[in-house]
Amino acid sequence: MKYLQIFFLLVFSFALPAETKIDYYVNLGGIKIADANFILEANDSKWSLKTEVEAAGIVDVFVKFISTTNSQGTINNNKLEPELYEFSYLTGRGGSRKGSITYENKIPIKLDAEPNYEDSEKPSLEFLEKYGSNSNDPYSALLVHGSYKDPCRFNAQGFDGLRSFKTVFVRSAKEEKIKIDNKEFLVSKCIGYFDPIVGYKQSDFLDEISQPGSVRYWFKYFNTLNLWVPIKVIIDTPLGGFVLKATALKN
Repeated sequence: MKYLQIFFLLVFSFALPAETKIDYYVNLGGIKIADANFILEANDSKWSLKTEVEAAGIVDVFVKFISTTNSQGTINNNKLEPELYEFSYLTGRGGSRKGSITYENKIPIKLDAEPNYEDSEKPSLEFLEKYGSNSNDPYSALLVHGSYKDPCRFNAQGFDGLRSFKTVFVRSAKEEKIKIDNKEFLVSKCIGYFDPIVGYKQSDFLDEISQPGSVRYWFKYFNTLNLWVPIKVIIDTPLGGFVLKATALKN
């Protein structure tokens, strides 16, 4: 019995990662195009995020698509630092790719993919270091550490191995309330724009989302994770509003 007590003391003296699941719908121009879900875990020293996005609604009739990611890392100096980013996608037409980015000291040092990228596409180590250092993958770049009292003070930089961007917020947070599954949640609304750094072709779409005010995030603070997580996102596009909205929260 004594040894059993010691075992429990040892186990529970360490903070176990808290897990939160969030389901979303994705609309474009008022039409549902996908379902998405996030699974987040975090404690004082580590974090992880798994995502899945699958075509839904009328889009699913014409285009089959499913995408998954898995990213993880450490928390140092109130920042989410990446160690590994894994990704995959599969389309109904047989197109697919899976791959990973490995980090060392916050610098991406290796991009693996199957099938591999064309020689003209595959980034060099210099490219990875220049555009991927001190950044996160496109999904974990959505997360803000809880040490920020105002999540709008954080400007995220995302990197997927080929493209790099920043989300820049232009004003302080505004408190609002959002209803999800008949429950009301206090959130912080941030307004900003998308700042493409490298890897994007000039287009009307890019011009639209790069305009100040074109991007709106509604962040909810999750005490168990000590993270701000967006539960609603609206991005203005030439095709209408791109909307990511939570439908269920489980923690």
